[in-house]
Amino acid sequence: FYPDRARPCSCADQSASLLQLGAMFGWLKEKASIGVEATTGAVQERMDTAKGGKKLVDEGGPPAKAALLAKSAANDAVVSDKEASKHISLMSLRAERLESAAKKLREAAGMPDVEGIEGKEKFASLADSFEERAAAYSKAVSLLTGEMEGPAFSDVETDALRLVLAQEGYEWAYEKGAAAAGTAARSVGYTDASAA
Repeated sequence: FYPDRARPCSCADQSASLLQLGAMFGWLKEKASIGVEATTGAVQERMDTAKGGKKLVDEGGPPAKAALLAKSAANDAVVSDKEASKHISLMSLRAERLESAAKKLREAAGMPDVEGIEGKEKFASLADSFEERAAAYSKAVSLLTGEMEGPAFSDVETDALRLVLAQEGYEWAYEKGAAAAGTAARSVGYTDASAA
């Protein structure tokens, strides 16, 4: 008798364990099959979207490229506007502070003069300028409040835009490279005999 060793299993125990093991492998096989099918479906869907984007650019030509770039520019502008709108609350706070300061300047201007306080004669004109600035901030806040909305992109349009941007990036890099090569060639006195 060895207590640290597992006791031998009976045939019935072994059969039950094998059945459980077989059921577990069957379940794992089923789950793996579902996972493979889902992955295959997702990859096929992604490929179809990419093909749709390429077809949109190829068949749509310059009008499609222009529309995609316009939508992209509009969405970039919306993002930029959202960044700028973070400062609107600060503008509102500045307007409040200016109005408060103008009120205090007017109150102090109406009180008797005190020896040692200089510039009190300018309090009223300062209050006017503070109120003007506060009004400008308030007007800007009222004009800039609210979110802008950009155009939506379908998945196909998103892929088409990526293709257009990649093409434009390639064309830009090619043009810059050609210009740099021409400048370098001219700087060393190289002339293309075939161009003459």
